[in-house]
Parts: sequence; C-alpha cells; structure tokens
Amino acid sequence: MILRTNFDGDPNLGLYGFATDKYCIMGNDRYSAKLKDVLKVHIHSWPLFNMDLIRLFCTGNSTGVIVPHMLKDYDRDILDKMKKHFEMLIIKDRYSSVGNLILLNDNGVILSPLLKKHKKEIEKFFGVRCETTTIAGLSIVGNLGFATNKGCLLSPKVREREKKIIEETLQVDADITTVNFGSPYPGAGLIANSNGFAVSEQSSGPELGRITDVLGFLDK
Repeated sequence: MILRTNFDGDPNLGLYGFATDKYCIMGNDRYSAKLKDVLKVHIHSWPLFNMDLIRLFCTGNSTGVIVPHMLKDYDRDILDKMKKHFEMLIIKDRYSSVGNLILLNDNGVILSPLLKKHKKEIEKFFGVRCETTTIAGLSIVGNLGFATNKGCLLSPKVREREKKIIEETLQVDADITTVNFGSPYPGAGLIANSNGFAVSEQSSGPELGRITDVLGFLDK
C-alpha cells in the first residue's frame, strides 16, 4: 500500500510518471518493479521526448491521456502501440509541460489558466467537469496539487476560493500538505492511485501521515 523510495536518488517521484485506477505510465521501466505491488495496475513504459520525466509532459485519468503535439517520430510509434490500452488527446499549444498544468482524477479536471482555451476540448475528451483555477495564485496546478479518486493534496499556500473550486470539481475532500521534508509541491512528490502510493524517503512522518489520511488509506 505504501512504498518509500527514491528514483536514482531523486525524491521527486511524481515527475517520473503517474498512475490511475486502471494503469500507470512511467518514463523508464527500471522503476516499474518497485511500483507494481503497490499500485496493483499494469505499468506502461514510455520515454516521452526520450526523457524519464514523462509526467512533465503528459497526464491522465482512467479515461485517457493528454499529451502535447510536439511529438517525435519515435514517440508516435510508441503512441500507436499504446492506443489499444487507453484513449489519447493531443493538444496544440505552445506550452508542452501539460503535466504541470493539469490536476485531475476520474471525476473532474482542473486546468491552469495557461490552458483555458482548451477547456471545452478537454472536457469533452474526459467526459467530466473541467474548471480553470490557480493554486496559491500560480499556474502550475499539476505540481502544487495531487489528486486521486479518494482525495486531493494541495500546497499549504492554496487559497480558500481555489480549494473550494478544486473540491467541487474533483468531488473529493482536499487538504494541505508538504512532501520531501517541506516541499510545497505534492504533485512532484507522489505517485498514487486508490490502491496505494509511493513517496520519497525524504518525506517526514507528519507528511506521510497527512498523505495517508487525505488519500483515504487510514481505513484500509
């Protein structure tokens, strides 16, 4: 249910991949063995842009995955093979780091203001409510927040108005936390779904307790 680890010494696990209740995507399969028993879903390896840090550039929920249009030929070859596992939405925008700019679960999507022109397109693709907001007044909602179908973790500097929009859209309770012994970026510090989560070895006991509570693992 809980895995405490680092990826080659890096505590920012959430930049290397993301998980849903149906699948997980990682930028490199050498981390997959650590995660499989915790997340209990199939793990796909996709070195998008030939990088390990895939979650910078894509994210998704159980319905599908959203990626930027600046794909290389080798990415499109892998993409064609992965389409049988989940739907893909390719958006055309000058911002390629869509993983940093989207916070979502199976119930809803929170968009950064930088992607607001794609709201209707993304809402139609995922088939859920989509709203635009910042977190702590900043546009990187995918790093300043982290959500599963059980709960949502937010930067300690989140504003109450932002928190309310996020809770209503994602249909889960949200609470604040840090990760990695004080980092205000829970989206960069976690990989999780409804079955379990992975967090860095640097995360403190209080941080681990907050994550376990908000993501609904205390009852398991």
